[in-house]
Amino acid sequence: MRDEEHALHRIAPFVRWCGELRLPPNYSRGQHHIFEHLFIFVVDGYAEYRVGRRSWHLSPGDLLLVPPGVVTAARTGNENPMRYRFIRFDFDFVGDYDRRPMNSLESGAGRYPKRTPPMPARLRLPRKINIRDDPRVALLFDRVILETEAKEPGYELFVRASLMELIAIVHRRRSKWKKRSPTRLEYPGPVREAVAFMEARVGDRLSLAEIARAVHLSPQHFGRLFRRATGVSPLRYLMCARLRMAKVVLQQRDATVKQAAFTAGFDDQLYFTRVFHRIEGITPSDYRRAVLSVDGAITLKAAEAHIRRLKGPFFTIPPAGR
Repeated sequence: MRDEEHALHRIAPFVRWCGELRLPPNYSRGQHHIFEHLFIFVVDGYAEYRVGRRSWHLSPGDLLLVPPGVVTAARTGNENPMRYRFIRFDFDFVGDYDRRPMNSLESGAGRYPKRTPPMPARLRLPRKINIRDDPRVALLFDRVILETEAKEPGYELFVRASLMELIAIVHRRRSKWKKRSPTRLEYPGPVREAVAFMEARVGDRLSLAEIARAVHLSPQHFGRLFRRATGVSPLRYLMCARLRMAKVVLQQRDATVKQAAFTAGFDDQLYFTRVFHRIEGITPSDYRRAVLSVDGAITLKAAEAHIRRLKGPFFTIPPAGR
């Protein structure tokens, strides 16, 4: 039991290879095995990705974790290309990466190395999660790819640190969802209806009475019911939804704080800044600077421009013969 308690302290993941792929519409890839854990982060487009006996529908913002040694197959949608970034990694450095095969393309063949470390105990990484609302995820994928491609001094440390942060973000998101936040399907019917009503009119100036009237309850009864189900008041939930919308705008390269405020339904930019700082603990301008730069050097604009020129994949330790 003590080993399990300290399992997270021992994680030292190793990125074997990474990159970005663009798949055309109606593309089908046959069954194959992989030899490491695989993160897939969808940037654009849609696909069906089969892992073992289960199929996953992937859309922008989805992060899929594929375990090693499982038969996989994929098919893209019939309208738009699919673009995704990937990281193949072990949870510990096991060596011999220059001799380990990339894939086994034969269905039912290709046993993966038994020494590939399993996911550590107490680490909660879901098989699939949509995480497009956290801009750090795309930036961390960019950073892993750029550092692995350039291989400047110390790139090994930057790559490992970026993957560690990515794992920590997903682990924390999953842990909060599992322990504290009920899904909408678990909310009482009036609460689900109110959430849908508020999110559909997130930029409007809604009062508690208007929201309660939409679900056919008195404001007092509705307020108590909503707080018991969600842990926050309806107006607090609405304000947080408005700030989520504002943060989406702030993550865009050419957007301004004023545009974010107006999009989220704030007529006064100064008031928006005060509310944002009170709830998020940071000003909109500081938030924008933080999400557009992972380390103060690699900006989102520069990273995306560079990523589009990359061909990949890029190996941390190149296989023999490459």
